[in-house]
Amino acid sequence: MGRKKEDLRAEIEKKAKEIYCEMSDGMKVRVLDFDLAEKPNKYTIFLIPGFVTVFLSWEILVEILSKDFRVLYFESREKSSSIAPNRKVERRTTIRKMAHDIKETIEQLELDKQDYIAICSSVGCTILYEALSEKWLKPNGMVAVGPTIEYHIKFIAPFLITIVPHFMKIPFMPLFRWFMGRVHVDKKEHPKQYAKYVRAGEEAHLRKIRRVLRQMYRYKCWHLPPKVETKTLLIGASTDRVHATDECIRTHELMPNSSYIDLGDNIAAHTQPLADALYDFIKELDQEK
Repeated sequence: MGRKKEDLRAEIEKKAKEIYCEMSDGMKVRVLDFDLAEKPNKYTIFLIPGFVTVFLSWEILVEILSKDFRVLYFESREKSSSIAPNRKVERRTTIRKMAHDIKETIEQLELDKQDYIAICSSVGCTILYEALSEKWLKPNGMVAVGPTIEYHIKFIAPFLITIVPHFMKIPFMPLFRWFMGRVHVDKKEHPKQYAKYVRAGEEAHLRKIRRVLRQMYRYKCWHLPPKVETKTLLIGASTDRVHATDECIRTHELMPNSSYIDLGDNIAAHTQPLADALYDFIKELDQEK
């Protein structure tokens, strides 16, 4: 009998209801529905994480918000949870298709008939900007955490992903788990951090991400923010090296209906300080009605 696979899910994650929405090309994307609040706020939260981001990155925020809101955690098609009808559809994953998936998911969940706020991060913001610039959806507001408008990917990343077959990942994973737990991070002292890294490695699906990575190599979309009319709160994290604060400020300057705050670091931008900023943002939305 084989060794039982370690369950790396967060406890709050296990409480979600799984919803699969089928897209027009046959791809099915997963939404985790956290409908846990006894008296939920009138706004539903539609959370769009970044590229191949695992749930553990948003665990704390979802746990906080699910006490007061219904939270819908959207997993875009490049993630391992998506179900493709065939490999051809897997290989055709693009930023545009990921954006259109938001449109189709919102329609199937009938969110545009309700009050809802979209929270996005990094690449999640890229695809949401794409969708909003096309007027595909109408959230009451948007909170954008470290939005990525221009990608700074070295050539080696998309090159390696392109030439390495997906099946080669399987024999490599035991070594990857050992390295992460013994060298990169102490598994016993930091079990959550270990779980986050291992899940990201296990859930990365090479066929789904190849074309997107090649697209990101030269991708920039500075023409999109001026087209977004939705009231937006932009969140910067000045000590975060991954998401450039100057680009976030420039995005704010391009958006006609936006405000900007700096939460300092990436942890604050995914935990209680972000939740506090959201509550203040909701007060502003309600005052404008």
